Amino acid sequence: MFSRRISSAECSTWYAVSLTITVAVVAVNLLAIILFIKNSNLRTRAMYLVINLTVVDMFVGGVATFAIVFHFLLYGCEVGNKFIFHSKQFLAAQEWQPFLVLLMIDVWLSLTSVAGIAVISLDRMHATFRPFRHRNIKKWAYGVAIGGVWILTAMLIPFPLTRLDGNLHSYLWLSYRCLCLFVIFISYTSIALKFWCGTRPPSHGAANRQRKLTVTLFIMTIISLLLWLPYVVYNFVPFSVLDTRFSFLTYLRLRLSFTLLRHTNSLVNPIIYTIRMPEFRKALLILFKRRQRQNIAIPLHAR
Repeated sequence: MFSRRISSAECSTWYAVSLTITVAVVAVNLLAIILFIKNSNLRTRAMYLVINLTVVDMFVGGVATFAIVFHFLLYGCEVGNKFIFHSKQFLAAQEWQPFLVLLMIDVWLSLTSVAGIAVISLDRMHATFRPFRHRNIKKWAYGVAIGGVWILTAMLIPFPLTRLDGNLHSYLWLSYRCLCLFVIFISYTSIALKFWCGTRPPSHGAANRQRKLTVTLFIMTIISLLLWLPYVVYNFVPFSVLDTRFSFLTYLRLRLSFTLLRHTNSLVNPIIYTIRMPEFRKALLILFKRRQRQNIAIPLHAR
């Protein structure tokens, strides 16, 4: 008879991996936020949406990743029973209310992240097709767009949680994600057609910077979609099919793997900024050189 529990060694490995990803995501995105705050040349209007996405990614790592994985492992390592996330018994169990709260926070942040990428794609499309109008967009308009994304995704979270219908809300959230992915696809496809088939845009400095930023954000979007894709496809499969085709341990391992892969997306974006954005890379080097000088200066003064 097969065990319905994950072994202690495997549980420890999952905990270690999730904790490592959590610390890395928080550290890298917090560093990016510090750079954005300390360098005014990085806080341009075109970067407001990117800064917002960085904040979302930090919360995804700090709040969602380890908490969700912890509860999945708590269920698989210590309870060792059928995963009844979609069942009424699970939703009614008082001891699982903290899990539901964490799950809703994870859903909220994940939806906000995808919606933020969709808004960035729309902004890039507007900058490509209407560059002069795009330069005249007021700062408050970006604030409204960012606030609207957070509020809209929050409206998709059921309250109170006892009214959560697992199947209904799962398909609602997946539909919302698919809508965001459709917006991203249409936006960047239009941009590509504009570059390849349309009139060649001006080659002065501002236009070149906008074009390079668009390519950078396009690369970031593609990598994000690739990391999201297994999780989205997996969640479109009905739970009843997964329950009959896979064992409990296989189901749990797949869900953990795809969840960690999805949250790893929050680690990738600052790395892309460092590789693709000279201003960001320069600010990062200046920050580290300043820290090195401070560390060297301490023993000299001590003498």
